[in-house]
Amino acid sequence: MGNLSPYVEIPRPGGEPGLAVNPLKEAVNGFHVVSDPLTVTLTAAGTVGSEDELEFLIDSNGHFDWTSIVGTQTFGTPAYFIEFFDTGRQRKLQNRPVSSDNVVGTGQRLFKLPEPYFLNVGDGMRVVTAKVRNLLFAGNITLRMALYGRRFYVHDAAPAVALELNRRWGGGERAYSYFLSPQEYPVDGTPPVVGAGGTTQFTFKADSDADTDIHKLMVSSTGSFTFTLRERSTNRLLMTDAVLGSLGMGSAQFPFYYADTLLLERDKELVMDIVNTSGANNRIAVTLAGRLLRYER
Repeated sequence: MGNLSPYVEIPRPGGEPGLAVNPLKEAVNGFHVVSDPLTVTLTAAGTVGSEDELEFLIDSNGHFDWTSIVGTQTFGTPAYFIEFFDTGRQRKLQNRPVSSDNVVGTGQRLFKLPEPYFLNVGDGMRVVTAKVRNLLFAGNITLRMALYGRRFYVHDAAPAVALELNRRWGGGERAYSYFLSPQEYPVDGTPPVVGAGGTTQFTFKADSDADTDIHKLMVSSTGSFTFTLRERSTNRLLMTDAVLGSLGMGSAQFPFYYADTLLLERDKELVMDIVNTSGANNRIAVTLAGRLLRYER
């Protein structure tokens, strides 16, 4: 829907335009949805307690347009892995769990969803869950996370304001944010280790019933590497030669944005060929972030 202007033009007696407070603005605010529980501590990878769940409740006071992810964790600990799930729609927001280094920002550098995720509470409530796992670290990770966006207080608004807000966002399903991890990753999202001087190939595949419009690319790795990216169906390379990971991929706080979004049509594949240049074992977690374009009636 875009940011709402705080003012609107109104006609004045002399015919010149004047300004008045936008009545819609009073019904819209920036809003944090914090998790229940507020914090969780994941024990060492492979132990009881290395997996937990955060619940984000959007109550019936107003709809929520989720735009960003922010969080914090024990200083110096490595990434944990997240799987978001919209319980109301029974919908996963990724094909596999993704690294927190790739999708969790901070108050100074928010991770912005490629497409705001709209949660219409109707007359009830909505819940988003985040299953979090410590897959790699031999110690504890204490973490905290919040979803940030805009709250629409339609139930408290004047009838005309509520009607206009409803008109603006519409009543049907729309495109929504989605994370893609390589097909080669196991179902828990654990990124593989590439040996010193070794090579590997990652494949990103669009769903069979939806197109994916890719906006940005993030990585978490333990060393340097180069990569090329090509479309499987056309064998078209998206660069003239191999690119250093640090020049073609970003992080949750500093994502690499494509100059133009990359449309991956349903069942189509992107192939990423990687060479480990670090001189040691290298664990590489790659995440593509975009919009899932599902044409629902």
